[in-house]
Amino acid sequence: MVLVFIASAQASVTMLGTRIIYPADASEQALRFSNPDDHPNLVQVWLDDGRSGDAHALSSPFLVIPPVFRVEPHGGQMVRLSYVGAALPQDRESLFFLNFLQVPALKADSVGENQLVLTVRSRMKLFYRPAALASEADAARAPDGLAFSIDSTGSAATVVVDNSSAYHVVVQQATLLQGEQQQALARATVISPFQQLRWPLTRVPVERSDLRMQLRIVNDFGAEVVRDYPLH
Repeated sequence: MVLVFIASAQASVTMLGTRIIYPADASEQALRFSNPDDHPNLVQVWLDDGRSGDAHALSSPFLVIPPVFRVEPHGGQMVRLSYVGAALPQDRESLFFLNFLQVPALKADSVGENQLVLTVRSRMKLFYRPAALASEADAARAPDGLAFSIDSTGSAATVVVDNSSAYHVVVQQATLLQGEQQQALARATVISPFQQLRWPLTRVPVERSDLRMQLRIVNDFGAEVVRDYPLH
């Protein structure tokens, strides 16, 4: 009997890079997977749009060739990724997620034995970027399009976040600062193009003259950049 356990632990099979930028005018993009283990691994790759990560519950607008493959010990595998879906908005990025599931290959002489097989699933952001947004310099300036304000007119005060850019802004951490005081507002979130969202405040500052937002932003290269913003 083989028991399969799916975990979110660190995968040994890895893909080069921390995110995928897919240019809209590209016919395909190559992804490279590597296996540092002393044993082979089986890998399944699929994409989703964030609403469901189940490979069996969705149809992807991307074609992955091959979708399932074996990576030999200390070996690698190239995978071709192509967009084959309907036309997407050309005035903004679209966000998808690439998933890959790693399963250790079983030896032929061990089939039928009682075993616990640990499978590891990894998940990575894919940004489908229209041709008009292809400039790396423009993408790097996307955080400039963020603006912050406090709205205390409702029953609960919030920080209002406006993204006027056509790019997604990946925020590792967002903190409201006032002198030596700080209030964590968000972690591991994505601000979509032209989106407005609200972060609830647990404490409403009385004085607002020295308030500022500090964001830890992850850029196209996976590096973390710290930015401070005034509140209006």
